[in-house]
Amino acid sequence: MRATCLRAVLVLLGCHASALPPSVDVSSAFDWQQQTTLRCTLRIDDYRIVAAGSWPSGASSPQVLAGLTSSWIRVGPLSPSGMLREAGNPMGFQAGSDAFVQRSGLTVSSSLPARSPGILLMPVPQALGVFYQQLAGGGQWMGCLAGVFERPGVSLEGFFSLSEPPPESMGDEWFADTAPFAGGKILSSAARLVFDGQPFGMTVTLGTSLGEMSPPGGFLHLHLCAGTSQLRIFLLLSRADSTYLSPSGDPPRDASSISAALRAGDADGSVDARVSRSVRQPGFSPRPFFADTTEAGFSAEKCVVTSADALLSLRVGARRIIHRNTDGAAVFSSRSSGMASLRVSPFTLESGISCSDSEGFSPSVAAERVFDRHGSLVAFEAAAAHLDAAEPTFSTFASLRLKRKSFHASVTFGLADLGLRESAAGLAKGLRLSLEWGAHSP
Repeated sequence: MRATCLRAVLVLLGCHASALPPSVDVSSAFDWQQQTTLRCTLRIDDYRIVAAGSWPSGASSPQVLAGLTSSWIRVGPLSPSGMLREAGNPMGFQAGSDAFVQRSGLTVSSSLPARSPGILLMPVPQALGVFYQQLAGGGQWMGCLAGVFERPGVSLEGFFSLSEPPPESMGDEWFADTAPFAGGKILSSAARLVFDGQPFGMTVTLGTSLGEMSPPGGFLHLHLCAGTSQLRIFLLLSRADSTYLSPSGDPPRDASSISAALRAGDADGSVDARVSRSVRQPGFSPRPFFADTTEAGFSAEKCVVTSADALLSLRVGARRIIHRNTDGAAVFSSRSSGMASLRVSPFTLESGISCSDSEGFSPSVAAERVFDRHGSLVAFEAAAAHLDAAEPTFSTFASLRLKRKSFHASVTFGLADLGLRESAAGLAKGLRLSLEWGAHSP
């Protein structure tokens, strides 16, 4: 009866009835000394309603959110996507980012803490929309976006907005990386051309800003990709003026950047390698600052089927970052890791090690035993890790998981970040207990 009434209300709002029955997903998690969360998702026809709440340990009040999504309206905590995401942080992307293939708009975010609330109305779905959103820290943002042209493999879209973020006060830093926002309204606009073909693709984005108390500025993105389904190469060229302001009043920290990425893989393994170099905007102090940053990294995974019931997986990765200041001095940081996993049904054994300049060596080991009883999947897992830093610590956990067709639950118990000679009070502080469960309608 309740589902029928809710369906009638949604039909009055513009949703046509379909043959799909309503579905409900409910999940909850309790983490002792951390937080308790509850999440519920209801889907009826074209509509998706999500509600979530979280009560962090020691907090005086809970964090809550609620949102509604359909083809023509989105209400709740909104997160920008596509071109709007580019305009918000033009120098914060690497080659191969999904922002360059996302459809531009605002999507309801179900993560906690909740993002700024807003509403997006699309009288012509996927072609024309108007939006309003409150900005984090105060202020408001409103505008319109449109799909100007769309054909198979080619699309042109744009947006225009007006925002009024609060002015920014000077902090207590020794010197400022960027000029503080003086306040006033900001006119923002951008246009993006997307060519999605095989084996070549291209995305070009051009954005501008004009502040009531700030000079005009702009940014440019050129994203190229080429390859096949098993091998893709990406290249990104980015440029931003120091006078450009995002709709929230933030200037870009970098002036230009170039990055490249390679992704290769199939069902048996994959390789992801990337390299980037960025040049910072000039600061406001004569003392040396980091003028450019170079970063390189890779990750690889390989699966080897040793027998009908045995599967061996190997994963390795490494990253190297070089910061160079105006005097030419360089500061290095690196991190590497490796993991091996052997699965012989119903057992799984994992062992790995990671190494970084700040944390030293951190080996880990985990074992899992799976039981299949009357259509239910029960798993027992134990894990231990040791961190070789200035003060060596270790962690150990055990978990029990139950999974059925429409229900799953898990219990995890362990000790985290304990010293080798920990006192009783330290043991109590490191105690961890978490409970999770979830259910969904068939």
